Amino acid sequence: MESRSITRTDYSRSEQVTGLTWLSFGAVFSLLLEVVYLGTWIGPVPFPYTIVIAFFFNMVLTRTAKLWTESWFVALIPLGVWCLAFFGLMFGVEVTGDMLLANNIRTVLLLFLGILGGLLPVFRGK
Repeated sequence: MESRSITRTDYSRSEQVTGLTWLSFGAVFSLLLEVVYLGTWIGPVPFPYTIVIAFFFNMVLTRTAKLWTESWFVALIPLGVWCLAFFGLMFGVEVTGDMLLANNIRTVLLLFLGILGGLLPVFRGK
């Protein structure tokens, strides 16, 4: 038996905007948690598990945004907000003096895998 996804289309424009707004808030909140726990160590070994979480969570955010719209551009709004927040934290050191993202490979992997996870549902289709 084949399973088909059924997408609702009987929502209003305000429901669509509200849904995408909540997804964007979720993207910023997840980024903050990912950055805070990026430097996790288990014993003497660095264990940056939030890089994997960023990949999968951004994938979920984009897939959920695709439920609210047929446009791939609109579906990428939560990923765009996540990226803007990432660069805001990265370059915010000039304003606040607090370095939240370190200069290391973990930060680069967080950025690239977060973006890849958000883009994957758009290119893979349904």
